[in-house]
Amino acid sequence: MRKIFLSSLTLAVGGALAAIFAGYTARAADQVDIAVIAPLSGPNASVGEMIVNASKLAAEDVNTAGGIKSLGGAKLNLIIADATNDPQGAITTTERVLTQSKVAGAFGLALSPLTTAALPAFVKHHVPVITSAISDALVTPSNGGYLFQIAPKGSAFGNQQVEFLKFLNEKYKMGITKAAILYVNNPYGIATEKGIEQLAQKAGLDIVLNSAYPESITDASPLVSKVQQSGAQVLFPVSYISDAGLLLTALRSANSHVLVIGGGAGFIWPAIGQSLGDKVNGLTSVASWNLDSKNIKSDPKLAAVAARYSKTYNTFMPEQAGEAYAGISVLAAAIEAAGSADPAKVRLALQTLDVKSGGGALMQPGEVSFDANGANTHVMPVMIQWQNNVPHTVFPEAVATSAVTKP
Repeated sequence: MRKIFLSSLTLAVGGALAAIFAGYTARAADQVDIAVIAPLSGPNASVGEMIVNASKLAAEDVNTAGGIKSLGGAKLNLIIADATNDPQGAITTTERVLTQSKVAGAFGLALSPLTTAALPAFVKHHVPVITSAISDALVTPSNGGYLFQIAPKGSAFGNQQVEFLKFLNEKYKMGITKAAILYVNNPYGIATEKGIEQLAQKAGLDIVLNSAYPESITDASPLVSKVQQSGAQVLFPVSYISDAGLLLTALRSANSHVLVIGGGAGFIWPAIGQSLGDKVNGLTSVASWNLDSKNIKSDPKLAAVAARYSKTYNTFMPEQAGEAYAGISVLAAAIEAAGSADPAKVRLALQTLDVKSGGGALMQPGEVSFDANGANTHVMPVMIQWQNNVPHTVFPEAVATSAVTKP
């Protein structure tokens, strides 16, 4: 009798445990966790805010459309974490998130120094990450096949800026031959500066000033004095939000008439428009993404995404937000294609994915796929010009939807 009782008890306990684990598996299949790691504190907190806002919209759209259908309609669940504003903080946060949570993949970090620092953690935990960071050094065999760069490479930005200048010279006969380059001294700035320097020389421009400055700059007046003394007719600054504002304010204060062709980031985000008001109009800049490029404006569903962002967050949809929406959508497409939340399978899906529709098509020119090193093979930088206090796509003409207002 004792043996029969024990045997029955064992079966009962075993059955109960099996039921518990079966229930756990069913619940786990109801959602797929993905990490969104971005700077949410410090001077670049606005970057993280853009990313999180757009990531929430993208996840909401995926879930409203039926979730991950290959997983029975599993819903995307965002695990949002603060990468802080320094490389060590990015490492600590990424390690914590990947240790504590079983994620199918990740999006974020945005800034090249943070992404570079955190990358080994993704490799260690075998988790793929899509990033909007642009450093060329990120998309090399050294990333182990775990990093996917949805944005253009930093070196491509310089090319687009110089091509735009040639376009302006031809269209407006501006006769610009002397250029100055000011760039933030970090991987993003260095990569972009190299592209500008090499291609400006090929375009026949005389670089009369080429100067780096620290990320912690608080006064841009000395830099503007250097520009004026150099005799430069055009300035290529490569900056973030705070230093971009300092540079433009110093230029306005000095009554400088140098043509400014910005290096993205701070020159195209809402904060610069809020800071300068109507004075921002006419400013041109290179951008990883813009809200009215042809692939978006010609597709009502994609245009509606930008409109919804504006209505929800009371500002136009900025560069980092557009990339985040596209990135989360591409990650969802990879999970769908893999039919699994296993990050190893999601990584393999990302390597072969070719997105031509849905939220991933928000990234210009409307298609996303990655090469062997994780670089987006289709993307190109665009040139924007602030008009009526909003950045409009003005170059290249293949994706432009607005004409340039003569500076």
